[in-house]
Amino acid sequence: MKNSIILAFAAAALFFIPTQQAHAQAQQPKRAVIKVNPLSAFALTGSGFLEYAITDNLSAQLGASLTGVSISNVKFRGYGFTPEVRYYFSENKVAPMGPYVAGYGRIRSFKLTAEKKDEEGRDYSATYKPVGAGVAIGNQWIFNSGLTLDVFMGAGYNGGNLKVNAGTEEDFDTGIIGDMLLGGGFSFRPGIAIGYNF
Repeated sequence: MKNSIILAFAAAALFFIPTQQAHAQAQQPKRAVIKVNPLSAFALTGSGFLEYAITDNLSAQLGASLTGVSISNVKFRGYGFTPEVRYYFSENKVAPMGPYVAGYGRIRSFKLTAEKKDEEGRDYSATYKPVGAGVAIGNQWIFNSGLTLDVFMGAGYNGGNLKVNAGTEEDFDTGIIGDMLLGGGFSFRPGIAIGYNF
């Protein structure tokens, strides 16, 4: 009888341990995630991110964007980069999955053209190259299929001067929408990104 009980426990352990290990392995995300921001398409901007987990709690992410939007007869063309370091603080999840806090930088470059010409027939044009930094908090879900959903909210400060090549600063004033796109001064950075964990 004693041997039967020991065999029963041994058999149960043999079935239980592999199941637990398989479950734990299923919960471990792979180290890299590639993502896009679907909402940026509404502003005629494409943005994507590549994130890589360095440790169980720390990851590095690089974002890149291209824009080509027109607002109030002013065309914005430009690109940007957003390097970011994330700290994942969940006790039972590892990077790049779970809640996180992040610090990020922003480097962007815009060329603006207005539908006006000066006396010499040149288009009104200007350049704007803001640089900034900020903090964000968010959560990234990684599903068994590898699909990822990243939701975050950040705030930061961007500084830079509009350099007018032809025209005046007033010719490039597009109101609050242009200010949001250019991102001068204090700004919020909400976002959603969907992608794949690999």
